Amino acid sequence: MAGLFNPSEPKDDGKISLPSVTSGMNRRGPGPTVGKSPDDDKFKWLGREKKEESDEKILQRARSRMKRCIESEAENRKKALEALKFKAGDQWPADIAAQRNMDKRPCITVNKIPTFIHQVTNDQRQNRPAINISPVGDKADVQAAKMYRGIIRAIERNCRADIAYDTAFESAVSAGWGYWRIVLEWESPDSFKQVPVIKRVRNPFSIYLDCDCQEPDGSDATYGFASEFVTKEEFQDTWPNANLMSYDQGGIGDRFKEWVGKDGIRIAEYYEIVWDKRTLLHLENGFVGFADEMWAETQDQIKSGKLMVRRKREVQHPRVMRYKLTAVDILEREEWLGEYIPIIRVVGNEHDIEGKLKLTGLVHDSIGPQQMYNYWRTMETELVALAPKAPYIIEEGQVEGYERQWKNAHTRSYPYLPYRGVNIAGKQAPPPQRAQPVQIPEGVVNAAQAASMDMQATTGIRFDASMQERMNDESGRAIRELRRSGDLGSFHFVDNLMLGLHYTALQLLDLIPKLFDERDVYTIIREDDKEEQIFIDPDAAKSFDERQTSEGMMKVFNPQIAKYGVRVTMGPSYATKRIEAAESMISFAKAVPQTANLIADLIAKNMDWPGAEEIANRLAKAVPPALMQPEPKDMTPQIAAVIKNLETQVQQSHQQLQQAMAALNDKEKDRDIAREKVMADFEAKVLAIMQKADAETVKAQQAKVEHLAETVLKLTELMKPAEPTPKPQQKDSSDA
Repeated sequence: MAGLFNPSEPKDDGKISLPSVTSGMNRRGPGPTVGKSPDDDKFKWLGREKKEESDEKILQRARSRMKRCIESEAENRKKALEALKFKAGDQWPADIAAQRNMDKRPCITVNKIPTFIHQVTNDQRQNRPAINISPVGDKADVQAAKMYRGIIRAIERNCRADIAYDTAFESAVSAGWGYWRIVLEWESPDSFKQVPVIKRVRNPFSIYLDCDCQEPDGSDATYGFASEFVTKEEFQDTWPNANLMSYDQGGIGDRFKEWVGKDGIRIAEYYEIVWDKRTLLHLENGFVGFADEMWAETQDQIKSGKLMVRRKREVQHPRVMRYKLTAVDILEREEWLGEYIPIIRVVGNEHDIEGKLKLTGLVHDSIGPQQMYNYWRTMETELVALAPKAPYIIEEGQVEGYERQWKNAHTRSYPYLPYRGVNIAGKQAPPPQRAQPVQIPEGVVNAAQAASMDMQATTGIRFDASMQERMNDESGRAIRELRRSGDLGSFHFVDNLMLGLHYTALQLLDLIPKLFDERDVYTIIREDDKEEQIFIDPDAAKSFDERQTSEGMMKVFNPQIAKYGVRVTMGPSYATKRIEAAESMISFAKAVPQTANLIADLIAKNMDWPGAEEIANRLAKAVPPALMQPEPKDMTPQIAAVIKNLETQVQQSHQQLQQAMAALNDKEKDRDIAREKVMADFEAKVLAIMQKADAETVKAQQAKVEHLAETVLKLTELMKPAEPTPKPQQKDSSDA
């Protein structure tokens, strides 16, 4: 370790200087070897070419990377450690504090830093960001995305992930960065099933992440370290054949001399991404995938030429390896199940200055104003404390014989102070009087107030919870707007936390299909925090389905199908949403009174006082039945099965009714035909009678007409005058 921080010394070549060899140090660790299996060269390009490295190369690379992390993070770690000490109350410079202690002067610390930090962290705890899963592609399903989200909620609840999130977030706000990790643990002592666990990192200085990564959440990191301390007894029980030599590299905040002491051993957990050469194939049947993941039959068909390869290319595929190291041994090694380094980072403020990353938190910029505030409040206290010590004004001889009492009057409480009467120029001198106490200069008070305002300006927080805010003349909306503007000054901390949650969800989406690879019943957590059992079937044809079981309808989820995306949203918890919903419903009912009776049960249901459910059930009975009909997606499997049976019975009854109606309709048709025939016969007979009657009437009328015509002719003949005898050869004038 000599020359670790000294740039003038020769650069470390990565070699490990071994201690003096003793009889108990010439044994190697029992870890399995990493290399090719006998079948790796069977198909050559139809497989994965794994790198085979010796322990010395792995240790050399780990030490070299650790050294780079230590050197690049040295300044950040130094400032972060100072910030944490300042937050804890160590706020006076050492030389000034020592001088004031020698002078018996106070060093008062009015620590306001935690108050500002808690205003940010507690707001985050009240409005926790939530992970949401959305379907991507044609095979993905919205209900399957809900199953993924329910599984992630269950994982977070089972391992109490909120503790890990809160610890990392507070560390980022205070020191500039924080971490949490994802590890795999056995579900129980009698199980072969592993589950992901989100673990908190209480000491952020124990993590070293790739110093070349660019993303704030560390999602592009290619390696990472997590150091830990174990006792010698635990070390020997776990790795009996390993050397008792600590991993002695460490940076500021993580390097303690007792870690190399006689009672404990320091080890490092090391993750790195190695790149394997793999062959990507595009077959003539449309399949696209890696050659080493194909079935043996498919590989045989390709080798024999029965199945043609359209395209192929060589790719570098990432694989994550996990090691546990000491200075001279690799204690454990295994291939990590996921594709990412399982260390998630949350940062505070990022500054890239000449290529160097500078991380700060809320404390760094508040150190100056906080020290000014401490100084001015200390001076104010000193001035007030000196006031009772103001000297007494006495005449000469007035305290003669009582010097002891008067000398201790400023430190002891006497019921009375005697004095002697003294005559001056024949007049009685007045009794001793204390001089006017020292007044606190107005400039000191103003300076303390200015320092407090400076702290609000540097933190970006409008409200100082330690002071009485002036709100009496401000409306509720104005207060909310002021608080919102104060939240905007520190919202980037919460936004960086949401980036870390996004990266966590990506890793869980990568791990869940690999861990849930057998049929099993799993309990998920719904959005309303209620539990629900689902059946996980990796062989199901669809990503989401429902099946009838002995206990009713059960949701079936196949995590092996389709891809899903991640988004993180921020908002109040479900309980807070209920309260806000009830308040909004009450306001709506006041604005639209005619709807009050229709939503009264929903308002009572969202209340949190005892008996709200019973009141909601009673009010629901007065709601019209049409409004109370539940949606199919909200029904339990048992109720859905009962309703389905009833629907089947109703459908059968409807069919029977239709058949009966059809038979009745047939009889009615026969009756109509007979009725029409009778009516047709009746109409024909009536028509014949009418036609016969009409013919006789016409004949009689014709006879009468003919008789009448003859009578008229006879009368006409009788009424004609007689014609005169014409005269010969004379022309009648009337004829002319």
